[in-house]
Amino acid sequence: MTAPVSAAAIKALMEARREQKVSAQKLADRMTSAGYPIKRSVIANVESGRRAEISLDHLAIACQALGLDPAALLRRVTGPCPNCHGTPPIGFACLTCSARGDAA
Repeated sequence: MTAPVSAAAIKALMEARREQKVSAQKLADRMTSAGYPIKRSVIANVESGRRAEISLDHLAIACQALGLDPAALLRRVTGPCPNCHGTPPIGFACLTCSARGDAA
């Protein structure tokens, strides 16, 4: 069984990868170039749930490869921000979690 934080972090990484139109192979190449050798099959196993957890190293290097802030990603997946509670004022971004208060 996947731990809730791991599952949420994996989902956030996968969504960011797909949003940026980065293939699993390209992500593996970027992570390997950054000093974290990894195969595309490992990324596929993580995203499919066959591998239930990722290390902090994996998280940090994947975030780097995708241009994400790992601390912001972890804050987002572990629950509401203690500063803005997930709802910053419209037109502002929370400096703690980076959430944006966009107009609905």
